[in-house]
Amino acid sequence: MTRDPAHGAAHTDAPILSRRYGDALRVAQTSAAEQVVDDALAAGLAPAVIQSLIIEPAMERIGRLWEANAITVADEHLATAVSQSVLVKLFDRLTVARPRSRERVLLAAVEGQHHVLGLRMIADVMEGAGFDVLYLGADVPVDALRRFAGEHRPSITGLAFAISVGVGVLAESIHAVHEACPGTRIMLGGRAVPAGLVDAGYTRVDNSMEVLLVAERLLRHAPGLPDRVLLQLLRPARHEPRRWREVAHESDAVAERMAEVTEGATSMARDYVRRAAASKGSPFRDPVTDLGSRRAFDDRMHAPRSARDGAGGALLMIDVDGFKAINDTHGHAAGDGLLRRIGVIATQALGSHDFVARIGGDEFAVLLDSATRDEAQVIAEVIARTVAADRHMPVTVSIGLAPLQNSPRATVLAARIALHQAKAAGRNGVSEPVGAAQPVADARAPKVVA
Repeated sequence: MTRDPAHGAAHTDAPILSRRYGDALRVAQTSAAEQVVDDALAAGLAPAVIQSLIIEPAMERIGRLWEANAITVADEHLATAVSQSVLVKLFDRLTVARPRSRERVLLAAVEGQHHVLGLRMIADVMEGAGFDVLYLGADVPVDALRRFAGEHRPSITGLAFAISVGVGVLAESIHAVHEACPGTRIMLGGRAVPAGLVDAGYTRVDNSMEVLLVAERLLRHAPGLPDRVLLQLLRPARHEPRRWREVAHESDAVAERMAEVTEGATSMARDYVRRAAASKGSPFRDPVTDLGSRRAFDDRMHAPRSARDGAGGALLMIDVDGFKAINDTHGHAAGDGLLRRIGVIATQALGSHDFVARIGGDEFAVLLDSATRDEAQVIAEVIARTVAADRHMPVTVSIGLAPLQNSPRATVLAARIALHQAKAAGRNGVSEPVGAAQPVADARAPKVVA
């Protein structure tokens, strides 16, 4: 059984599992479908892989059976309802990352497009990865799409086009997004996306396994302008006869209503998953700065240190000079804003493996896992200088620096003693136990004391 290192997943299991999943859809057995997903997770398949290699192929087979009149539209609706329910189980697994990106993504199926299960999968993966996702769902009119794009200014807009009708509407939707939000990048999804749009430079997403790579690639480049010649060629198709009127198109009000109820229920279930994830992480996040909390800091300090043996490491204790006066004069809202800004400054000075927490009041702790003494001193001075130079913050910071020791308690005590030394030396300084550098001449630059 081969494993894909990118997903840690046994892809060779996927075809068998997909057939089992399709069988469960044919008889509308939600429990059987969930069991397939449980088996896939146990086999090591990642949620996005399960979406793309198990659920999506099975739903495509359901679609082909419906098109061939081998099953009714009610059967198709029921299969979609089952898959919507199953996706909540995967959403719970996907919602593990804190927001690593404040980039907003707008996702919508263009007007006339009602098949959005694939779009829902894309939304779940992107939200789980930390993007700010605005999911509009099916059949979004052009004017509504224009309004949402203009109001929310997404960095990326994803448009779904799964059924080969209304190509002109797709062209108008693309035009509308470009006009309302020139700064957005557009990605397209769905098997009916015209090849000409891809040839013209628009990005197509084939499945949820690749969407994160596509999104990151789009964000690295400036937004592209539409190929207006191509879009103008597509626009006359706006009033084309809708193909579904030319084929036998059934309607089953009960099945449609059931699908709507299921979609509403799964949306509510996703909301509970989001709340549970936020509640689970809340003891470890500071609500004011969104940094680590005191509890998170204590856990990091008491974690096994074998990985750090021989690698140095240091602890910085940071205290805001004059913070009480800010609170007393300008109020707690201003004080909270100042704390958030200092948290941002500290975070920007750190490496990817370092950790910063607000441990109480106006006090922060920075854990530098493998920094040398000189590296830790440079980081501390960068933080102090940046705070002192920020014209929007009439404060400075005092910083105590101590090397990591085998005893977390001893490390914290040494850093606190160094912090008190920095305060006693006149504030706006960095104090370290030994080997202190000379003070910098600039009066607003942080002092470095032994």
